[in-house]
Amino acid sequence: MKIKFVNPKHHPHSMNFLHCLDLVGVKYSHMPLSLPTLAALTPPDCAVEIEDENAGAVKFETDADIVALTGSVPQRRRVFELADEFRRRGKPVVIGGPITFDMPDECAAHADVVFIGEAEYTWPEFIKDFRQGKHRNLYHQKEWINMEDSPAPHFHHLKSAHYASGCVQVTRGCPNRCDFCDIPVKYGGQPRSKKIEQVLSEIMTLSELGYDSVFIVDDNFAGNKPYAKSLLKKIAELLPSLPTKMYFYTQAALDVANDDELLELFRAAAFLRMFVGIETRDAGKLEALNKKHQTGMDIKRAVEKIKSYGITIWGGMMFGLEGDDLSSFEKQFEFIRDADFLPIQVGLLQAVPGTPLYIRAVAEKRFLRLPSIYGLTALSEEELSKATNLLPKNMSETELEMNFARILRKIFSPDAFRAKMVQYIHSNTRNMLTSLPSLNMKTVMILVRLLSFYLFRADMKTRKMFFQVLRVLAAHSMRNLDETVFHLLAYKHMQTHYYKIADICESRR
Repeated sequence: MKIKFVNPKHHPHSMNFLHCLDLVGVKYSHMPLSLPTLAALTPPDCAVEIEDENAGAVKFETDADIVALTGSVPQRRRVFELADEFRRRGKPVVIGGPITFDMPDECAAHADVVFIGEAEYTWPEFIKDFRQGKHRNLYHQKEWINMEDSPAPHFHHLKSAHYASGCVQVTRGCPNRCDFCDIPVKYGGQPRSKKIEQVLSEIMTLSELGYDSVFIVDDNFAGNKPYAKSLLKKIAELLPSLPTKMYFYTQAALDVANDDELLELFRAAAFLRMFVGIETRDAGKLEALNKKHQTGMDIKRAVEKIKSYGITIWGGMMFGLEGDDLSSFEKQFEFIRDADFLPIQVGLLQAVPGTPLYIRAVAEKRFLRLPSIYGLTALSEEELSKATNLLPKNMSETELEMNFARILRKIFSPDAFRAKMVQYIHSNTRNMLTSLPSLNMKTVMILVRLLSFYLFRADMKTRKMFFQVLRVLAAHSMRNLDETVFHLLAYKHMQTHYYKIADICESRR
């Protein structure tokens, strides 16, 4: 039996950096993790093929017995297009992934089989049922699986040269109960972890495949701090033996700033970046979001503390919070401007099905039932929907969208980015020797393409910003050279993406 796994194309969104991949020289930012994991769960006597449409065209002519599609809501149109085309050609199609949580009925209309929830147990069960000719139309994993039963992904089915970064999942679930977040709903409130030995093996495999960076995709890497500390110690011990020099980045809650031992271990394990959902500095609004782990913290000081360990903070910021009014936009901008983190994900509050916020919004008749489930800012710049699925309390929808568009242009303007990079170069304590990128043909070509873009293709204001940042970098003995180069690359994506989001918000849809 042969199985064809397909990951449909993503359109540009805040975190996939599609608009700068031409400078990096890869097809996509991150390798897909779910399909190599499913390949590892497939019986060894089955032939397996993985096609990632982000890295190359999907081939519809296939001798596969099953076509398995994964996807998220932003991919929904392409998921359904591919499913319909394969079914038209007589192929049984199954659909799984995050999309089936939120759009189960729509998925069922385009597939022969739908998977909801984690697939470690249901996928092997389906293969057995399919071979016996008695498979069901729905496989729903309602209980949380034991993460020690999740196998090491079969990374060799992907071409490493197509991706900027490898990926590893260590844990699922989050102990925090933020009102807007669906992670505890979908993956549980108690973090579940893989065996440390398996995680180290996955990292070694990715290093052998030539990856020089790994994104630990956990929604809250330090949700179980004792486990995180044990793993970080082992990663630090592993680093000298890796065939490819490697660094890491992940996602965590801001309260990691309260644990010096943890931060020191992050530094020892070569973690250079951390995404943190900061959302707002307003303590009352954090209370309303039920971000209890962050209330009472001095956010600026916490960011500076993490930065002091050589870790760049990528901040997630929200507008359109339930207590926001028209004055909130400038207040949020001033906080972003003054705090020492880089705004990477900037969006409007969305009501995610199953969350406390969603339940409250439906009861208050503030939830907008959009065809796309979510609003524009949770999807991609290819959408022409409303910006959010949540009616604001203290302003009109038009006021929300127009002011959000205005503030996006301020946050991602060349002047604002220059100020952020100057702030970063001044404040970070890493020295030139530890911040030099590895010099090889890959990095040389990235630098050539970066210079070419800023010298010949960028607009005048962006080019001016580039030279100003270089002057400050040189004045500080090239300290933070690697991260400065990285974020100059990323800025091309962020400016293009968020300006397009602003354009859509300002348009008549």
